[in-house]
Amino acid sequence: MAPAPPDDQGGYGNYNTSHGLSTVTPPGLLLPRTPPGTGGSAASSLFSVREQAYDGNCLFRSFSDQVYGSPEHHMLVRDRCSKYIANERNYFEQFVAEPFEEFLARMQQPGEWGDDVEIQALSEIYDCRVEIYASYTHTLMRTFHEACDAKWPQPIRLQYVGSAHYNSLALRSGFTPLAKSMAGQQPAPGEIEDGAILRSQKRQAAGQRRSGAGEADVEQTDKEVLDESVRLSRLEFEHRSDEEMSQTLELSRMEWEKMERARMDEEVIGCILEQSVQEEEQKQLVTALQESKAMLAHGRSNPTANGMPAASSSGNEQDTGEQLDFEYPESVYAVMSMGFPLEKCIQAYHLVGDNPEGMLQLFCQSLGTGR
Repeated sequence: MAPAPPDDQGGYGNYNTSHGLSTVTPPGLLLPRTPPGTGGSAASSLFSVREQAYDGNCLFRSFSDQVYGSPEHHMLVRDRCSKYIANERNYFEQFVAEPFEEFLARMQQPGEWGDDVEIQALSEIYDCRVEIYASYTHTLMRTFHEACDAKWPQPIRLQYVGSAHYNSLALRSGFTPLAKSMAGQQPAPGEIEDGAILRSQKRQAAGQRRSGAGEADVEQTDKEVLDESVRLSRLEFEHRSDEEMSQTLELSRMEWEKMERARMDEEVIGCILEQSVQEEEQKQLVTALQESKAMLAHGRSNPTANGMPAASSSGNEQDTGEQLDFEYPESVYAVMSMGFPLEKCIQAYHLVGDNPEGMLQLFCQSLGTGR
């Protein structure tokens, strides 16, 4: 379907796709056109809207109103429309996406929406143009049965509101239903429809081609050629898409491998640096221990070295702490005062820093592990 003009609410092209109807437009339907003097608000001022019930029968109610001046014959219109489509199956089946028998059975039920197929069939039954106008602006959107040899110059005018709803349109200057416009006669409801179905049956029995069948065959051939071109183009696009997808996946895999190698290199370098730091800390600890031992040995052999007073004869740890106070932090002497050897205190100091509690925890862990 051709889309509705931008100013039309609801849009015409999304209509009734849930019922499986084909979006192929029957050849008797022309694309939107806007006749001179019918655009915008000027066009909307020409018509009055004869609103129909929102019950799924609005299309057939609108046709009944246009033909008979009342929507009450909508079930008759629906029934004859279904019978005409069934009789012209060879033509209409190509525009129906669902199984044809299921389509006919569904369309005979009250409340089922009508679509382009039904509008085309009704335009042939009444042998007159059917014009579909947009809501509010009343711009002409679609025309069915444009090229017919219509008996009635007056077209059937419908308003498409959106959301699959139709109303009947009447000229403000006056409205005459189609049946009443026939000169010298006013057929009863059903007579026009039955006459169209009878002519179709006679034509079928005589093996005659339906009106416009030659043009339909040409258009159907063009459609098949177009469909095949679209199919081949789609296959080429899908094939090319597969190649592009493979290339994209390969590039993605290469990028991932590159990032993974970089991550592994960073981990190796990090391990090497960490090991180097640990080795350097170990060296510093060994050096500190050696220096501590040397200082202790020097202090014992020369008590008055560096101007320090000699140790008392008792030789207790308190005197030793006073002699060495200028060399070590208070945390070392604090832990030593609890009975731990100087060497162990120095080692703990280098491991945990100036933190007496941390040094005590380290000693406790060493005692727990038997180190």
